[in-house]
Amino acid sequence: MMNNELNTIILETLNNTDITSNDIPSIDLYIDQIISLIDSKLSANKRFEDDKILTKTMINNYSKEGLIKPIKGKKYTKEQILQMIIIYSMKNTLTIQEIKRILNGVYEKDDFNGEDLVACYEKFISIKERQRNNMPNFIESNFENISINPENKGDLLIALLSLTSMADQLKSISEKIVDTFFQDTPKK
Repeated sequence: MMNNELNTIILETLNNTDITSNDIPSIDLYIDQIISLIDSKLSANKRFEDDKILTKTMINNYSKEGLIKPIKGKKYTKEQILQMIIIYSMKNTLTIQEIKRILNGVYEKDDFNGEDLVACYEKFISIKERQRNNMPNFIESNFENISINPENKGDLLIALLSLTSMADQLKSISEKIVDTFFQDTPKK
């Protein structure tokens, strides 16, 4: 059983923000405008104030690696910006090469386009909101009949081992899905 202090931490952590597809303008944006947009919408999600959510170097590397569609000129489309946000959403769990396999596998279908990406992203945001709502009860159910006192470092170790184990299990499931459904595909 979690105490109020730990429940507060869980709720505060789950109260992060998202960018919806409607938050992204339909006009093409310069790199500085993208960084400003993402930073303004997701700054509350930073662990430390100095953390960078997205930098010019990251965007340039994503382009060079083929993670986002090639740009024309110096502006990025809504589709490319969504690709950057998707990369941001997955990069703490999956490697850049795994993300590349996923995005290449999705775009491998000739009829998959920007509108499809928007639809996928909006479904993801909807699911993520349900996850936020369900997570406190899910975590609490894993500590049923176990009292976790934050004053006791042993109890905190138990809680952290349990939470990191859940994260590891979910990461392993994600990796297995990538390995099963997103084989390395040759470049066209």
